[in-house]
Amino acid sequence: MKKILWQTRSPLVYASFESGKLINGANGGNAYDFHAASALKNNFKISIDKKTLLTEKENTIRYWAKVKSHYPKADVLIKEPYPMVFGNDSDASKNIAMIHHIDEEFFLKDFQHRWFFSRMKKKLLKMDLVVTVSKYWEKYLENLGCKKIKIIYNSFDPKDYVLADKEIKNFRSEFHFNREQPLIYIGNAHRPKGVYEVYEALRNKPYQLVMSGSKNNAADLPVKFLSLSRHDYLRLLHASDLVITLSTMVEGWNRIAHEALLCRTPVIGSGRGGMKELLEGAGQKIISDHTKLSAAIEEVLKNRNSFIEKGFEYVQQFNKTYFENEWIKTVSELIAE
Repeated sequence: MKKILWQTRSPLVYASFESGKLINGANGGNAYDFHAASALKNNFKISIDKKTLLTEKENTIRYWAKVKSHYPKADVLIKEPYPMVFGNDSDASKNIAMIHHIDEEFFLKDFQHRWFFSRMKKKLLKMDLVVTVSKYWEKYLENLGCKKIKIIYNSFDPKDYVLADKEIKNFRSEFHFNREQPLIYIGNAHRPKGVYEVYEALRNKPYQLVMSGSKNNAADLPVKFLSLSRHDYLRLLHASDLVITLSTMVEGWNRIAHEALLCRTPVIGSGRGGMKELLEGAGQKIISDHTKLSAAIEEVLKNRNSFIEKGFEYVQQFNKTYFENEWIKTVSELIAE
């Protein structure tokens, strides 16, 4: 059986893979990587490379020294950006880069980040394959000069999003929302996710706004914040009349929007990065100007069932079977070359 090493800096991805269950606190990229590594378990001997994990005690220099002295042996190395940039290339292995998104603004803010970005671009050109998550990033990688790119979309098992009606109906009373005003989930409590712009546009409107996350990074906003279990988070998506993802950052895809559509809740989004492909394919509303948000909400709530039907029909194709088949096929074909 061919050996695969998944190289990540994230202890959360490692811990999730070892336990066989996604650990609370994992972000969208962590979740994707955990599920991708798990998808390859039945066809390959796969493990997470412990040598590439970034610990709390390590700074960038120590991390670089550690991975630079590491020469892994495997048929396939799947590299996230940090291990790719700081680690060694291996001619004895097939090398796959895993790219969710690249925040150029972040990478150009100082010398250290510019160095990282420059080195990442050079390393990407040496990869046998780059896997990414949307056509937006496929085009971006082509413009960098990458020759072989594969899109494998974020995927979920639709069965995980089926909840009992009673659980959904009880959510509002349990978390102290009324039943008279529309409940709108505005996403992760983090400035780049657009929560400030949403609040500014809707501060005087008759809506109940809520945001969530493991930590409230927008605590100065007078918006209700919930730190939820996975199950209660899905209840929130179901119970909401609408989800707004007005990200100002360039998204890889947008897992919140995707999951909302699986819960049959319509979405309004900024369409930044790969999110545009998701929302266009799902027939949802895209706005680039937050001052137009109120009018967009009225339109979506008025035609809610139509948006729900179009959205669910589109996202249900990206299921567990699709995801596993794509990853197994992609790795098998690369090994066979």
